[in-house]
Amino acid sequence: MAPGGLFHCLLLLWLLLGLSWGPAALGSPVAESGTGHPLARLRRATASPCRLWSLTLPVAELGLGYASEERVVFRYCAGSCPHGARTQHGLTLAWLRGQGRAHSGPCCRPTRYADVAFLDDSHRWQRLVQLSAAACGCE
Repeated sequence: MAPGGLFHCLLLLWLLLGLSWGPAALGSPVAESGTGHPLARLRRATASPCRLWSLTLPVAELGLGYASEERVVFRYCAGSCPHGARTQHGLTLAWLRGQGRAHSGPCCRPTRYADVAFLDDSHRWQRLVQLSAAACGCE
């Protein structure tokens, strides 16, 4: 991935979700609490190793068209991935990148997902299958 490419991907995701500026705008690692300016946290997320991050959002900010006053935890993967080749595919990709014929390295992405449920404004339970990341890895 080009330098800053992951940063731009996360920024696009952030904009698509319509997240607001504020103390919890970009989330924090699941095991830590985030502090500071949202863009600083975004840079920290892309500079850190691939891991699970978490945002608590109103259901309406998921961008899926549901009306609900509830908030849900949305977990996603962010961070950098080593360029080490562990498979034949990785070895070939590294070799092609060295020749300038391939343009991307390993990506931080979910390896497992979790469902999320909430009560909508009509008092019906909604279950969003595989909405949240449950584990992350480099692929």
